[in-house]
Amino acid sequence: MPKAGITYGPRIQAPDYSAIAEQAKAALIEEIGGRKKSGVIYIPPEDLLVRAAQIIEQADAELAVYLKERDQALAHLWFYEARLGLAASAGLTNRGYRFALSKLLFGDKNRELPTAGSSEELAEIGKALGVVRIEGAEQHLLKAAPLVHAAQTRRAEAVRFMQDAVLTLSKPPYEWSPEQIAERAGVDRKIIYKQRAAARKREAE
Repeated sequence: MPKAGITYGPRIQAPDYSAIAEQAKAALIEEIGGRKKSGVIYIPPEDLLVRAAQIIEQADAELAVYLKERDQALAHLWFYEARLGLAASAGLTNRGYRFALSKLLFGDKNRELPTAGSSEELAEIGKALGVVRIEGAEQHLLKAAPLVHAAQTRRAEAVRFMQDAVLTLSKPPYEWSPEQIAERAGVDRKIIYKQRAAARKREAE
C-alpha cells in the first residue's frame, strides 16, 4: 500500500512474461529434439533423460548468473527509487517478490521486509542493509528478469520430462535401477529417487 511520506518513481512497463514462457517452452521442445504430437514427446526415454538433465543443468547455470542481477536491481529500485509495481515488472507475484528481496537481504525468504515512512528513511534502511546502488537498475532488471523467467520455465518443464523418463525407465521392459538411471543422467541417485517419487505422485492423481 503506497504511503503518503514516500515519493514514488514511475512504474516500469512489464515485459510480456506469458509470451516469454511460451517461447521458452517451444525452445525446450527444440532442445529435447523429439517430435511433438498431441502434446506428447516421442523420444527414447534414456535419451530424454539425458537431454532433460542437460537442460536443467544449463538453466541452473543461467539462473546462477542472472537471478542475483535481477534481485539486486529490484532492491535498488525499491529502496533508492521507491518504484511501485516491481513484482509485475519482474514477472513475480507479490509474495514471490517479497521472498526474492528477503532472501537477497537476509538469506531467508521468510524474513519480514522493513518498512519506512519516507523516501529518506527507505534509502537509509537500504544503505544499512547493504543494498548495492546500481546505475541503470531499470535496464538491468529488464535484461535479467526475462532471462530468469525463461530459464525457470525451461527448467520446470525439463524437470517434468526427466521425471517421466525416470518413471518409464523404472518400469518394464526397462526396469533400470535408480543407480543405473543416475549414471546415465550424470546426477546423484538421490535426485532420481525424488524424481521417481514425484512422477509416481503425478501418475496417481
